[in-house]
Amino acid sequence: MFKFIHCADIHLDSPLRGLEKYEGAPVDEIRGAVRKALANLAELAIREHVSFVLIAGDIYDGKWEDHQTGLHFAKWLSGLHRHGILVYAITGNHDAENKMTKQLKLPDNPNGDPVMLSSTSVQTVINEGVGVAIHGRGFADQEERENLVLAYPRAVDGLFNIGILHTSLDGAAGGEHKRYAPCLPADLLGLDYQYWALGHVHTRKHHHQADQTPIVFPGNIQGRHIRETGQKGCELVTVSDAGDVQIDFQPLDVFRFEICDVDATGIENPDDLLERFGQRMRAIIATADGLPIATRVIVSGNSEAHVNWLANLEQWRQEIRAYSFTLGAEVWVEKIKFNTQTIRRFDSEDEAEGAIRELIRAFEEAPTDDELRAEIFAELEALKQKLAALHDQFDEFIPHDSATLKSILDEIQPGLLNRLMTDNRV
Repeated sequence: MFKFIHCADIHLDSPLRGLEKYEGAPVDEIRGAVRKALANLAELAIREHVSFVLIAGDIYDGKWEDHQTGLHFAKWLSGLHRHGILVYAITGNHDAENKMTKQLKLPDNPNGDPVMLSSTSVQTVINEGVGVAIHGRGFADQEERENLVLAYPRAVDGLFNIGILHTSLDGAAGGEHKRYAPCLPADLLGLDYQYWALGHVHTRKHHHQADQTPIVFPGNIQGRHIRETGQKGCELVTVSDAGDVQIDFQPLDVFRFEICDVDATGIENPDDLLERFGQRMRAIIATADGLPIATRVIVSGNSEAHVNWLANLEQWRQEIRAYSFTLGAEVWVEKIKFNTQTIRRFDSEDEAEGAIRELIRAFEEAPTDDELRAEIFAELEALKQKLAALHDQFDEFIPHDSATLKSILDEIQPGLLNRLMTDNRV
């Protein structure tokens, strides 16, 4: 029997992605979270007496500015090596982006094997002592568009064969990640390996049936922003003497990102929203393993209180933030979005008003009317140029495609309509 750890997408020293712009953001905790998660990984490997650790790409996060990031990883490797634990890794698209990734020489494994497998051809490392053959190839260039699996060798008889690959795996990444080293599960299964250690997709997912070779994305080891929610960690894999595989997810993260969806349906008293938020947030806290949480609050549903909330948005955002301090846990509210709707529908009298009728028509047609959409994007492009120096801060608020435009319009339409109706009835 032997054990190994499969992890991927460490993104060591990943930037904050503009979090400094939010008042009260736990900048220091988030900045150091990936390093702490990496330390947790080493502690797990030592505690479980694993034979080796596999890293399926994206150790780094693109263009690190100096050698401190690489030196930190080299020191981490040496700590595992002192306990006799081997590490095998491949480069991903982010690693290939930076020249220093190639220039910094990492310490070899205790048995003399290199830590980094080749990025120009498929390399097979055989460890007779453990009884394993590891096959892998990293990215030489950031834009790797070829199916690298076509060059992987067939399984070595008599050994436990592992394929390590950084890939979007067609159909797995969705719109979240770019399509790199595309392949199909059938391509992987056709090589008769006993385990496929994949990286690139940051959401943990298994792409195999119960009776098939495991095809595993472990996700990244630490969430870095609000689109990377829930537990993050690695897979602890145990291989029996008979070759049976047991896969156990092990959380490593030290800071948790979560979406707090609050259903405001039926609320009549605006103040009742706070209790609804508290109920939902307490449920999230109960599953957060005691970690500090950054949350995006999204309030939705049909409510009589809708007009009150929309008319006093900033006040209610601060009310929710203040209420979060009473929940008995370390919670930071990253953003609050109101997607509520009024229970009262617009009648024929409302829609007869010229401004209301025209506004409704514009909202309905903008996402699909080519001419109107082109006009909107042209105006926004001019705005982007004016805000070029602050692009990172404002980019998420500027739509780049029809779907994003529709999402933003859906969010702001209720407030505009209700404000216009209120003004008309004064």
